[in-house]
Amino acid sequence: MNLITEKQFFQHFADFQQSATRIETLDNYLVNDEREHFALYQTGAPLPPERNQAWAGLVRDAVANGKYMGRVHILGPALTPYLQFEIDWYYAVNSAAGEDIRFIFAEDVPAEVIFSDTWLFDDTIVIHLGYDEDGRLLRIIRSDDPTSLRHARTAWTEFYRRSFPLAELLSKIRQNELKIPGQ
Repeated sequence: MNLITEKQFFQHFADFQQSATRIETLDNYLVNDEREHFALYQTGAPLPPERNQAWAGLVRDAVANGKYMGRVHILGPALTPYLQFEIDWYYAVNSAAGEDIRFIFAEDVPAEVIFSDTWLFDDTIVIHLGYDEDGRLLRIIRSDDPTSLRHARTAWTEFYRRSFPLAELLSKIRQNELKIPGQ
């Protein structure tokens, strides 16, 4: 396992050949680039048209070149304000660009599956993202360890199999099947 820089981490998005998959485990992420947008979102401001355009461009280019980009986000029983923001302002853009955005409820996560917040590139490179309890990124670790790789592949396969797409989550929200604090 090797500690890597953000620049080294982002290079994997330029270098991957077939797939880039993500498991998100937290209800809140404190991302510096999102702070201003999150504050706007909380005021009820309209969606900025330029939001997340760099990421959406990366996804569009990857998908246009026959690559797969997807994520599964583990959900608790209620959406946090941050998750609602992420769904409304980011996942909508990412999905329209071609990213496969999916969700799994925490109670549907198999107990025997070992997992962490990860990106898995081409089913061969695992990037573990370490966060503090507030969702601040503390470390990025690249692992070529066979055990780590096996755990990441198993987690992705099992979570994906049990997950549902963004459109289904939006339907659950509209039908009040998912608790949203403050509503």
